[in-house]
Amino acid sequence: MAKNLKRYYQAWELRQQGKTYKKIGEIMGFSKSWAGTMVSFINFKIKYQKQRRISGELKELVKKYPNI
Repeated sequence: MAKNLKRYYQAWELRQQGKTYKKIGEIMGFSKSWAGTMVSFINFKIKYQKQRRISGELKELVKKYPNI
């Protein structure tokens, strides 16, 4: 998997743990708006997973957080 996509997954997982976008940005070294963009991208991929194929890693994260 691309290194960049792993960072998107990491930001998404931090959000699922209840971290704010500001805190995610601080942890990962970028702005809160970029953290929100990354999380939104993964949420989009999850929402449309039935229409498109998604990676095994994302499927595992979805299983870990079933309430999204």
